Amino acid sequence: MIKNIMILNKKQLSIAQKSVEELKIGINTLSHSQETLDLLQIYAWKSRIEDLTEEIEEFQLLENVSELHFSNENILKAVISLRIASGMTQKQLAEAIMVQEQQIQRYEQDYYRTASFERIVQILRVLSRDIQLKIELKKAKVVNLFPDMLKKYPNIEQIKETAWKNGSLMACG
Repeated sequence: MIKNIMILNKKQLSIAQKSVEELKIGINTLSHSQETLDLLQIYAWKSRIEDLTEEIEEFQLLENVSELHFSNENILKAVISLRIASGMTQKQLAEAIMVQEQQIQRYEQDYYRTASFERIVQILRVLSRDIQLKIELKKAKVVNLFPDMLKKYPNIEQIKETAWKNGSLMACG
């Protein structure tokens, strides 16, 4: 599963590092209090520090790798990680594929879910010059929605037609 937040560039890295320091100062300020709300605030800040630290470490790790491994659970994150690992900024990537930097920022904000397959391939070609990307796709589990019909109607078109007539299928592809 993709986390909702990922550090995408050096500016965000700097902001995250500063936030960690500010949160630590806040914790120190409240550390002697026994008030319930203060203790809850400390707990929340510690949790946020853990999250930010994980994101910072992930970004710093990506900056120093030569090979990336991804499975189908986090494949959308692979393109961003590959860009970071290749040392390319969002601006440099945008220039390489001849789009505005804001377009790359939008793609990455949405983990490339809105990018076309052709665009992703174009980006991967640019980014994979120095970094090797290995993606392991697991076989999808086949689910038969109409097991009893499969025996009766071995032809898939017959299954679709029967399901349509029975109201089991709203649209046929």
